[in-house]
Formats: sequence, structure tokens, C-alpha cells
Amino acid sequence: MSFFEIKNISCIRGNKLLFKNLNFKVFGRKLLLIKGANGSGKTSLLKILCGLLKPTSGSIKFNLNGKKIKSKEEYLIHVDYIGHENAIKGALTVKENLIFYYKLRWKDKDPRSIKSDLKQNIQFVTEHFNLQNLLDIKVENLSSGEKRRVSLSKLYLGPVIKSIWFLDEPTNNLDKKNSGIFLKMLKDHTAYHDRLTIMTSHDDIKIKNKTTITL
Repeated sequence: MSFFEIKNISCIRGNKLLFKNLNFKVFGRKLLLIKGANGSGKTSLLKILCGLLKPTSGSIKFNLNGKKIKSKEEYLIHVDYIGHENAIKGALTVKENLIFYYKLRWKDKDPRSIKSDLKQNIQFVTEHFNLQNLLDIKVENLSSGEKRRVSLSKLYLGPVIKSIWFLDEPTNNLDKKNSGIFLKMLKDHTAYHDRLTIMTSHDDIKIKNKTTITL
């Protein structure tokens, strides 16, 4: 069983104390849902947990199937982060974005291996997120909901699905149908003992094995 643990995490940003001495432990097959008012530090906490920000104090531990992950470099191998911003390239088409991020996640692989698996992987995420009619459209011309679907599709790009998902308001701008698709993704991800999800959301995410904390 894998687990993720933080001890005494505190965060000060812009001379404002967002949270102090925060502690929790999350095991595999779990969703940790972080709630709180705007400005309470939810996004800052996610960025700290995935290594984008340094905490003012405290420590983070990650154990994968009984193996302690000791270095930041090794830790980041197992982490995926989808932020509040979609982080996709507006001047590129949807298909060009998918190919770009696919290759980025395979950067240490033999180019011949990348080519042989690219078509299958792109086809899978395209069908899963209903992107078939959007592939040749530039991202800058998409609706907010369509952009969010392209961004979330990055979770399934590349050679492996990462063990820990950090997601900042992932259902923002999604309609009911696509929110349902995302919810199924979440359930599938948390079905594995070596995977877990930590996310912020204003929505009531209905899923088993959920723990909620409020900042």
C-alpha cells in the first residue's frame, strides 16, 4: 500500500499566513478533497505538495508500495499536476498539443518507441475526451470547457499513468456529460492501491474512499 504524508506544513505568501502546521496522511485508493474559501491557500497547498512551491516549514513523505521515495527527482516521476490554468499552447491545434505533451512525457525513450505508440495513445485520449471534432482547431479558438478537456487529457498521455494526481478545480467549465467522464476517470484512478488523488474543488465529488479537509 502506498501513502502520502505531510507534517507541520505552513505557508506564508505576500506576508500573509495561509495555513500553519497542517498534517495529513493519505493512502492509496483514496481521494483527498481540499475545500476552502477563495484565498484560503488551496492552490498554494497543491503547488507545495507537487514541488512547485517550497513550504515555509514542514515536510512531505511519499511511500510507493513500501518503498520510500527519497529525492525530489524520484518523487516527481510519480506526480502529475493539472493546475487552475490549462497550460496548453493556444497557437497550436489540439492534435499538435497532444503530440507535444506525449513526446515530452517520453523524452527519455527511444524515438522509435515513441513513434510506434503515439498513434494509439493519441487515439485513446481523443476518443475518451470526445476531442475527435477538435483535433485540427487551434486551442485559442476553443471554448473554456473544450480547453479544460484538452488539459485533462494530459493525465492519460505518455507511457504510464502517474501514481499521484494533483488537480486544481479540474471540473471548472465542464458540462454535466464531461464532468461525468472526469468522475469515472477519478474512480478508475483510485481503484489501484498504488494511486491516489489530491484535488481542490467547489463541487461535491461523489466517490468512495474520500477524505475532505477544509482550509
